[in-house]
Amino acid sequence: MLYIVKVSGEIPLKSHRTRPKFENKLVSNILEALRRYGLKCSDIKVSEGIIYADCDEGVEGIIKDVFGVHKVCKAFTFEFKELSDICRLSEEFFKDVVSGKKFAVRVRRVGQHTFTSVDVARAVGDVLRKYSTGVDLDNPQVEVFIEVRGGKAYFYRECSQGVDGLPIGVEGRILMLVSGGFDSVVASWLVAKRGVEVDILHYIMGSYENVFNALKVIKKLAMRLYGYNPKIFLIDLSTLVSYILKSVRSDYRQVVLRRFMYLIALELARKYGYDAVGTGESLGQASSQTLKNLRVIEESLPVEYRLPILRPLISMDKDEIIKLARNLSTYEDSSKVLELCKIASGPVTTKADLNILISESSKVGVEVVSELVNSVKIYDLLNTDVYDILKELTIELDFIPDNAIVIDVRDKKEFELWHYPNAVSIYDLNISELPKDRPVITYCDSGQLSSIWASTLRAKGINAFSFKGGLGKIKSCVRS
Repeated sequence: MLYIVKVSGEIPLKSHRTRPKFENKLVSNILEALRRYGLKCSDIKVSEGIIYADCDEGVEGIIKDVFGVHKVCKAFTFEFKELSDICRLSEEFFKDVVSGKKFAVRVRRVGQHTFTSVDVARAVGDVLRKYSTGVDLDNPQVEVFIEVRGGKAYFYRECSQGVDGLPIGVEGRILMLVSGGFDSVVASWLVAKRGVEVDILHYIMGSYENVFNALKVIKKLAMRLYGYNPKIFLIDLSTLVSYILKSVRSDYRQVVLRRFMYLIALELARKYGYDAVGTGESLGQASSQTLKNLRVIEESLPVEYRLPILRPLISMDKDEIIKLARNLSTYEDSSKVLELCKIASGPVTTKADLNILISESSKVGVEVVSELVNSVKIYDLLNTDVYDILKELTIELDFIPDNAIVIDVRDKKEFELWHYPNAVSIYDLNISELPKDRPVITYCDSGQLSSIWASTLRAKGINAFSFKGGLGKIKSCVRS
């Protein structure tokens, strides 16, 4: 099937030396996007700002989501010698499309011909008029499109709107701080739209249920970033938060935490060669995100840590961000992720003082930055399952995923007295038949036996976890 891919309007405006680089990168990203889904193009070429791609049927839904694509149209190719040939072929192809409707003919022509694009539009319009209710160039009910190039005419009726932007990979690399909530996910997508390779830094601060929900939405985001393999950096901040809670005055805890988040991100960015760090901060949306606080936090950073900090949402309000999250289909997943950065017990300063911020931060100690940077875990988001990441982080989960198989490893008599809804007894189970693509949760009275069983099942390649808290905790899950 032939597809005509129209590139983002910015790309043709590039210089004659830069434009081929952008077009070639876009072609490469399109092919990589299709490979992810087991699809391919037998031929693909660029001419005059148009990509002609002979691909498997049904690829337009993928191509339209590649940054740098303005529109993607399913096209049909015909050879011609004269304008009358185009008119004859147009009548056969479009008469049913315009039947009983007002229509417009849109023509684009490239090459040497004895006619102009206006000539084609008028001639085809005259041929199709008798099947329609008339021509309306301003508000047509349907549009028919014709591309004339050399001795070939390309006909198409419908186009899928692309995401525009620039091809990922033409504007460097950024490390984005992503909680998994609405803001940081949308911010990452917007930065990627400008041609930047986005890798993710996620700080673990709460329960593993929250980590799981965050990883799901981050994985969904990564699947839409074509042209490279996005990575995720995971760092557990629970120790840092404990230090801050014990040592830092309450009204400065938020800005101190944010400062350390910057410091860690900037150190990672320097270490791994990123051009910038990015966040989902929006001006005034939270008390620590006032203009005064953001300025003071950045002023407090040592010179050797400084890189550009990009904030693509800085002027957007929450409604605008939520609308984008819905368009990206990340809204539902992000809504399950709790924002866990609030650690102050009372009012938070909105006008931080530079000297106080540095003084309060010193109570924690800058050496914690290098310790946390050295503890980082890095994963390839495309080739690593969410459960594989969780398995490296913990053997215990404090929640039960929706599609989990729950196994009771207690004595069979105890199982018969009470068990978690739809759970199975370990004694009634053929372990070799357990699926390896679903999570398995084991539970017992205290959590000790279930941990042993989870380890045993993991050795057999199963995504097994022990339920944290034992019988009492899992019963409370049923009651809630």
